[in-house]
Amino acid sequence: MPLHSASRSITRHLFNPTSTPKKPARRTPLPTRRPLSTITSVTAVNAQKDIPYAFQELHHALSVLKREAAVYTNLSQLQLALRGLESENAVTRVAALGGAGGRDIRRLVKVLLADPLAPEAEWEKQLSDHDSTDGRALLIRYGEKLELDERYPLFRTLYVPSIILHNHNLEILVQAASTPLEATDARAQSYLVPGLETPLSATGRYSTVTYPVHKALILSQGLEGITALLASRLSAGSSIGEGMIMAVVDTPWGNLSSNPQALQPINAINLERAEAAIGTIRQSLDNSFNYEHVWFESGLPSVSAWLVEGTEGLPAILKPTVRRLAETLVADVENAIEQEESEQMAKQASSVIPRSTRELMSNFLANWAEAAHTELRNELDLAFAGKNWRKLAWWKLGWRVDDITHITSNILRQSWLVDADRGIVYLAGRIEQAGLLPSSVSAATTKPDSNPYSQIPPNNNPSEPSTFGAAPEKIMFSDMFPASPPSPTTHPLSLSSLHEYPIPSIAQHRHQLLATTIPPLQSLAQRLLLQALSTSTLTSSLSALMYISISTTSVYEAGAVAALGAVW
Repeated sequence: MPLHSASRSITRHLFNPTSTPKKPARRTPLPTRRPLSTITSVTAVNAQKDIPYAFQELHHALSVLKREAAVYTNLSQLQLALRGLESENAVTRVAALGGAGGRDIRRLVKVLLADPLAPEAEWEKQLSDHDSTDGRALLIRYGEKLELDERYPLFRTLYVPSIILHNHNLEILVQAASTPLEATDARAQSYLVPGLETPLSATGRYSTVTYPVHKALILSQGLEGITALLASRLSAGSSIGEGMIMAVVDTPWGNLSSNPQALQPINAINLERAEAAIGTIRQSLDNSFNYEHVWFESGLPSVSAWLVEGTEGLPAILKPTVRRLAETLVADVENAIEQEESEQMAKQASSVIPRSTRELMSNFLANWAEAAHTELRNELDLAFAGKNWRKLAWWKLGWRVDDITHITSNILRQSWLVDADRGIVYLAGRIEQAGLLPSSVSAATTKPDSNPYSQIPPNNNPSEPSTFGAAPEKIMFSDMFPASPPSPTTHPLSLSSLHEYPIPSIAQHRHQLLATTIPPLQSLAQRLLLQALSTSTLTSSLSALMYISISTTSVYEAGAVAALGAVW
């Protein structure tokens, strides 16, 4: 299956999430007998995965993308997307990244997952007191009871009985961010693929293993965090899929709701007020109004809504988080391919002709075009206002009709892009010298014949060589004047020969105008003059006949008929 077919299949499935292919009719397998030794166990290691039927086509298309375009995409993200298609309610991974050793980001996650109507749970205390001195990340998953698993070298796993994790099938990776926010899409993309470090037993060094996620929550602190967020693209919109990355700033000073437009478009929160709001409602349910007021002041409702947005799993419908991840992967592949093609074309062009030479030739061509337009306008104005063109006035046409070809041809030869014709020869030489003309055109237009005697017919009778000093052969009349004249199509000045040149020139167009425009103009002038003379002669004869044959006709009446014919 080609790569473009896979892209079309992915696009069709992503933009029609509710469409499901028709199931083929079931066929009853025919009973067959097999030897006992050829029966394969159902517990084979490479058994085919049970993928929902609605997602099988998209899963196959992404598999083709993984096989055909592996160098253009992030394989860990692509594998995460494939795993998301293996069930209708796949797990949604969220990365929570923050500084200060991860303490503040753990506070934020605890506030987002806590149940305000229940007393403080044991997992909340353990999350606050979590020891991350070894640098390992913390993966929070749902569990019926509190449990901390430290078997994996990449991260610790904390199972907590959180209703939010259970209802939305979430797991959160909490990690201390090693670098601040940056204003590049590449860095923004890396937030969706955080790296987990693990020590190597042999050398003691650390290696990085990527852990792709569907969404990323980035926390920064204070004024420095606001400055970094404003400088980055995470606040003004990025090329990353919409809703996949959310950056927040913890500002512990002041009331955020008093001036909601002051920090736009920054997602500002206040962790202290959020923790105070949860403590207030846990003391007494009578403080519910105060809890709601302080909770909204903290700015956490928007973060909480973003955390669970797109995690709903419905039968035969692609999960929004998986769909965004697949869209991002396809867009990254297309951008990577287009960028590589543009780089290869630029590299190929730069290796043949320097950029400075191309710019210089472009400037020469622009200057020549401007000068040619100016010359055409000025010279034609002078030519049509000159003495020769005034010779063709209508009242002089009677004795100047045969001079139309001569006068108009001189105007074309002397005033129609004469200097531009000479300039294009110089410009064409500069362009050819720079190597901008194709080799075929250059060879056809500039390369002389290597054998100037190639047109001489060979000696048909080599057995009789001519003797030095002998009398020359007798020249016949048929040798000088062939019986059949040359064809008009092969004449060097014929119209068909004008289209055989590889590069048309101004002189060719001038000859074309002389051959196609001036003869019809001459013919039209002669036809109009003959028509005018015929009409004037006929009406003059008619007026004289009326004056002679009709005695009542006056001279003025007969002259009116003649004048009508002359004007007509």
